[in-house]
Amino acid sequence: MDLANTMPDKPLELTPEQRIKELEQKLADVQQKADFFEAVVDVLKRDHGIRVVKKPRGKSSKSDRSSG
Repeated sequence: MDLANTMPDKPLELTPEQRIKELEQKLADVQQKADFFEAVVDVLKRDHGIRVVKKPRGKSSKSDRSSG
């Protein structure tokens, strides 16, 4: 039996400190993505005159495709 393939990459239970560090990293990643998308929207607006607006809640493109 090969134990290397049955062992998980992460321990099942993280210490609170490890969990906080993991969540802080995820938060930093999400913030970086949000900043990037805001910059893209700003460039679209400024350089191309394209206005980007959010869809209202409950309106998804998935439901639009399935209803037609």
